[in-house]
Amino acid sequence: MKPVRLAAAAALMVAGTAQAATSNTVSVELSNFKFRPAAVQLQAMVPVTLHLVNASGGGHNFAAPKFFEAARIDPGSAALIRNGRVEVPARSSVDVSLIPAAGQYALKCSHTLHPTFGMTGTIVVR
Repeated sequence: MKPVRLAAAAALMVAGTAQAATSNTVSVELSNFKFRPAAVQLQAMVPVTLHLVNASGGGHNFAAPKFFEAARIDPGSAALIRNGRVEVPARSSVDVSLIPAAGQYALKCSHTLHPTFGMTGTIVVR
């Protein structure tokens, strides 16, 4: 009976670890014409879900090609990233799960004139 209890305990520990690994969520608000926070702080090699929230009535994106290229993207999130960008329609949100690589990366909304109006930022991964 002890091996069964040990197996059950091990399964709970693994489930708890997986849950803890996916519970690290960082929210970034996209609005006219800024990111909040403008400097997104992440930990290198720690799984994270970016919760991207578009609070405006128009579309925006989270464009960081070098960041996405360096990160290990969760297979369930890979289809959301196209050419280093994640589109976030008006008044909606998108979750992207990944493991970031250390570095400092440029962030912008690549929609026409949005960077000119100040929709830029950085992603700092330490």
